[in-house]
Amino acid sequence: MLVDMTLLAKALHPALPPDVWSSWNRDPFLILGLLLAAVLYARGIRRLWQRAGTGRGVSLWRVAAFAGGLLALVVALVSPPDAMSGALFSAHMVQHVLLMLAAAPLLVIGGSPVALGWMLPRGPRLARWWHRRRCLRPAWQRLSSPGLIWAVHLLVLWLWHLPALYEAALLDESIHVAEHLSFLAAALLYWWALLHGRRLTFLTGALYSFSTMLLSGLLGVLFVFSESIWYPAHSLLPYGWGLTPLQDQQLAGVIMWVPAGLVYLAATLLMLGAALTQETRRNGGARAVVAPHRN
Repeated sequence: MLVDMTLLAKALHPALPPDVWSSWNRDPFLILGLLLAAVLYARGIRRLWQRAGTGRGVSLWRVAAFAGGLLALVVALVSPPDAMSGALFSAHMVQHVLLMLAAAPLLVIGGSPVALGWMLPRGPRLARWWHRRRCLRPAWQRLSSPGLIWAVHLLVLWLWHLPALYEAALLDESIHVAEHLSFLAAALLYWWALLHGRRLTFLTGALYSFSTMLLSGLLGVLFVFSESIWYPAHSLLPYGWGLTPLQDQQLAGVIMWVPAGLVYLAATLLMLGAALTQETRRNGGARAVVAPHRN
């Protein structure tokens, strides 16, 4: 892909080490969106706790998780790593990891169905309206299929790292925004299906998270061991970070391979632990039923 240097410099706004801590994203729409999400969530939790009591319905640790998810969004999209991503592929990768493996699962943990129901002014009425619309359920069940969500999650991850799409996002801010939105949306759906989905057993969830670890890790491995630069745009600007473009790409691959892989591995182990606990309880209940008949 041939890139005009003037266009590239104007599009990327690469931050240099001396001024990196003063480079913050001040996009008003982004900041207002984050503030709106925080206000709506706080409003919903306050309304719920006024009715049910503090900590009832949505526990304190879930509220803390939601706050952590918003903080991860701020770090990824507002703080200096956003400016660094114009020069460093590894910084761009940190953004993706924060969006998909920090912000998304934390928001899903904190944004339980109960919390979301109280965020909107007529949340309970909307829930009742949805339950009456039986004609919409088949379409929703197809769209919310765990297998489809898993496939979309991986497809979004791999497609946006194709050189043509990745460099298009570097040069066009609207495409860049679409990239981040699709990463976050796909990850929210993925973690929602994994953590709140009723159509997914613990064992199947473990299989999904383990396969995601392998397939996303494979992309990281390709970055680490590739001897060529995938994204020439990152090698066209002098950025003074002490890394060659190839070293920057290898570091990005390590970030996708190891820290990201550990998150998926932790999810896999948690799912397996939950499946084992469920089976143990089921067997214990069966013994309790059978034992009296033996006497």
